[in-house]
Amino acid sequence: MAEPFHTKFSECVRVFLGALILIVFSAMETQPVQAENATAGSEPETLFSSAPTIEPNPISRAPLVALIRFETTTPVIPSLVFDDGERTWSRKDVGPVGTKHVIAALGMRPNRYHEIRVVIRDPETEEEQTSDPLIFETPPLPKSFPPIEVLISEPEKMEPGVTLFCPNIWINDRSENQFGFLMALDSAGEVVWYLRSGHRTADVRVLSNGHLLYIHASYRAFLEVDLLGNIVRQWHGERLTDPPNEKSIPVDMDTVHHEIIELPNGNFLTISTILDHFEEFPSNERDPDAPWLPAYAVVDELVEIVPETGEVVWRLPVREFLDPKRYGYMALTGFWKDKYEEKVGEPVYDWSHANAMIYLPEEDAVIVSFRHLDCMIKVFRKTKKIDWIFGDHRGWGEEFQKYLLTPDGSMRWPYHHHAPQLTPQGTVLLYDNGNFRTVPHNEPVPAVHNQSRVVEYKIDEVNRTVEQLWEYDGGPDDQFFCPFYCEADWLPQTGNILVTDGGHIELEDGTPHGIVPAERQWARIFELTRDGEKSEKVFEIKCDSGMGSSLGWSIYRSIRLNDLYDLKVEPQLIDDGIENEAVDDPDVQALPDPPR
Repeated sequence: MAEPFHTKFSECVRVFLGALILIVFSAMETQPVQAENATAGSEPETLFSSAPTIEPNPISRAPLVALIRFETTTPVIPSLVFDDGERTWSRKDVGPVGTKHVIAALGMRPNRYHEIRVVIRDPETEEEQTSDPLIFETPPLPKSFPPIEVLISEPEKMEPGVTLFCPNIWINDRSENQFGFLMALDSAGEVVWYLRSGHRTADVRVLSNGHLLYIHASYRAFLEVDLLGNIVRQWHGERLTDPPNEKSIPVDMDTVHHEIIELPNGNFLTISTILDHFEEFPSNERDPDAPWLPAYAVVDELVEIVPETGEVVWRLPVREFLDPKRYGYMALTGFWKDKYEEKVGEPVYDWSHANAMIYLPEEDAVIVSFRHLDCMIKVFRKTKKIDWIFGDHRGWGEEFQKYLLTPDGSMRWPYHHHAPQLTPQGTVLLYDNGNFRTVPHNEPVPAVHNQSRVVEYKIDEVNRTVEQLWEYDGGPDDQFFCPFYCEADWLPQTGNILVTDGGHIELEDGTPHGIVPAERQWARIFELTRDGEKSEKVFEIKCDSGMGSSLGWSIYRSIRLNDLYDLKVEPQLIDDGIENEAVDDPDVQALPDPPR
């Protein structure tokens, strides 16, 4: 039987009233919570007035750098947090306090997606806020990139930081001047920054302003750059070189080579050259009875330069204090022939070949390393007088005998060495290439039996003695011989030694050779721990295209930087007009691709 109408109506009214009561009670229960939230504020007040954006470095020759831009409502200090899918890391205080920010994202590896968050901190309240993630993809390394192979990496035993260096390329029997990279590797040996310089590069230094200073390996110019690739300033030796561009600063000198030091007064101290004529110069390194004949030879000079103007405020031709009758093996080679021989129409020799300096501010003195004379000499800048001579005693004239340091205990002199430096203990650390292992008129040690080494000496200036404290020559298992380039750096946090073993030359059968070029040129960088006489390799990378390749590699020096963020970028200098075509050549199409 059908249900009466009034019964259905009553049920509908009951359901409706029940639902209405539930709605009312729900509203009453949630009202106090809503009021509390309204009082506290549903969102904290943001310090970002514009959301961060990210863009590739506008200077394409340094493509592992990105620029992040944003503004804030109050002055803040920015930091960055990175995630590339394999590792996460952060960098604190990557920019100055301010409200308008352009900061560089540094330390990214190639061919990866990176998630980057900006963290800002109010220095007054210590309040921090973090942005939404930014996504940046780094490009792969170019096909012409030097082949870097990681052999050893033990970060827990290494000096923290990144390794900065400049590989140079050889094509068959020539050194290529229109190809060059500056690069930085992390502790795993991965590339985290590079700059395509477009030309062969030699020594690179970090200036007090956070920029990099490096020598063009034609030895005619030097440049100041930042990590973005901006060329901040450029100089050239005006006696032999036309201005590479209208902004290059001329300097009254022939060349600039091997080393530039930034002095405490902000000036630069470097090594240049002079073409000199000798009335008597040796004609043979092996025959003591060979005649001495008139000849042209290159003589080094030390030059102090005011960077802002290029003015030379002090110079010292080394012939003023060297023994003109002292010479070593390779004095009859023609390292500088492309600079001078056309002028004189006859061979030009390389007498002294200075390759490094140590400035001593307390005494206003300079220790100068002379590769072809197998010695280091300390000379006072004002008086131009010698304090001491460190090196093999043979061949020095009578008036120079009083300056020679006397060996204390068992030691070996270095020969054709590179890059001496003072350690914090006041000792001298250097790379002893060891070419010939003797002085002229004596039988040289052939390359196949020779051995380079890293060595530390203690000089006692009071007693006029020198003592050998430590050496590393690889022993029988890792014997190495590099007849050119190379360096050894003492690392401050660990006391480890960073060795640039950068000038290996080999014949077709793989035996070491003493003269560039040969069938194979290759280079490596390694780091050693020190525990008394015991040393352990904790990092090693090699740059090598292998036997049979038309390409060879060499590395002059390297530096361990604490962090890329210790250096400085200059976003406002972009496209400043100082670049030349070689510097901005993105693909280096003229070169064959080295095997990777």
